[in-house]
Amino acid sequence: MAILSLAFKSLLNRKLTFFITLFSIAISVTLLLGVQTLKTETNSSFMKSISGTDLIIGSRGASSQLLLSSVFHIGNTPNTIQYNTYKKISQSPAVEWAVPISMGDSHKGYTVMATDLSFYDYFSFANKQHLKVDKGAIDDDMFAVVIGSEVAKKLNYNIGDQVIVTHGGGEIEGHHHDNIPFYISAILAPSFTAIDQTLIISLEAMEAMHTDNHGHFGALPGEQILPSDNHQAHSDHDEHEHHDEAIHEEHADHDEHEHHDAAAHADHDAHAHHGHQDTQEQRVARLLKIKPEKINAIFVGLTSPQAILSMQSYVNNYQAEPLSAIIPAVALQELWQFFSLAEVALNIVTVFVVLVGLLGMLSIILMSLNERRREMAILRSVGARPGHIFGLIIGEAGFVCFAGILLGVALLYLLLFTLQAPLASYYGFYLDINMLTSNDWFILAIIQLSALVIAFIPGWLIYKYSLSDGMSIKF
Repeated sequence: MAILSLAFKSLLNRKLTFFITLFSIAISVTLLLGVQTLKTETNSSFMKSISGTDLIIGSRGASSQLLLSSVFHIGNTPNTIQYNTYKKISQSPAVEWAVPISMGDSHKGYTVMATDLSFYDYFSFANKQHLKVDKGAIDDDMFAVVIGSEVAKKLNYNIGDQVIVTHGGGEIEGHHHDNIPFYISAILAPSFTAIDQTLIISLEAMEAMHTDNHGHFGALPGEQILPSDNHQAHSDHDEHEHHDEAIHEEHADHDEHEHHDAAAHADHDAHAHHGHQDTQEQRVARLLKIKPEKINAIFVGLTSPQAILSMQSYVNNYQAEPLSAIIPAVALQELWQFFSLAEVALNIVTVFVVLVGLLGMLSIILMSLNERRREMAILRSVGARPGHIFGLIIGEAGFVCFAGILLGVALLYLLLFTLQAPLASYYGFYLDINMLTSNDWFILAIIQLSALVIAFIPGWLIYKYSLSDGMSIKF
């Protein structure tokens, strides 16, 4: 104990070198633990992107492409599958639920995904957490759009704002579907998944956008709507509106604010769609309600885990068209293996950073030995044994390393708390702050032990110095 007290007082007499060594070790520890934390949280966030979905079904191809496009909305959208295939698979006795997914459009760089209302009931992430609405409400209106938290924040959108969807995405953006606008009915709470950067619309609305051609809405399956047929569709819609006007006229006595029947119907329609009037194409689309012929993927939940492999085999051998079924958990793990090389390289770099910090400590101790030979000789002259001198050097190195580790851990948590909000806000990455793991403690113990081993070099040198060498003055 006296040796440690003496070592601490000796360090205080050399404050500059002490603090330089202390901070070099602290920064090394912070970097090492920070990399470990970032790697663990990235892996955890990656694996939590989808939960509760037993299979993802798409066209036959690479499982990574299907996973990246359907879950993370990264890369090109894979080939499509028939909508009838979705209906047949959803009717299978082993299938508890099935949700169709269609993509291919965007809005100001953000992915637009088409699905149905069952998506909000069955899609889950991070241990079966469901999507939650932050503002507004999920609307079953054909041209309502639900947007992710990041979309709302970055584009400063609110409930009722109008959204124009663009064909394609990224560098292959096409024309704007400005004749079929959407209105925002709900903004989702942050989920820290790809949904935060996604706009969700109905399948019928996406089909309406793609069926529309130069102002003329397309046909029902198996038919072709010419301009005259389109005019007839509008006539039928007008007859429906006149019928509604007649109904409103019967009840005009009950609402003193209705000036006449047509105006009352228009006000009701505007209120229903947050102040946005339907375009001609939207009115026809509402009448036709065309389901898509093709979609991109199907999220499937099965009645039991035992049915996963058999259902996967059934889908992979589907006769009507070439399909591929992937198990999300397995595909995620396989995809994460692609990053293993970068992970190893990152670990090597951080180990070398810690090694540089320890070698810096060694160099500082060695550089101070010549200046401290007189100090050691005085200690020897008052009765200190060579073992005490050796223990003094080891104690100094151990104390500096231990203090550096404590400071490094403190800096780590300060950094984590500082970066947590910006990472979530700007990159959609939620950094969960936890206590140090057993692996972290093991790494810190290795660092402390390494510092003691390294200190044996200057300790052995100081042990070899003689009393006469320390007392003599050299010029």
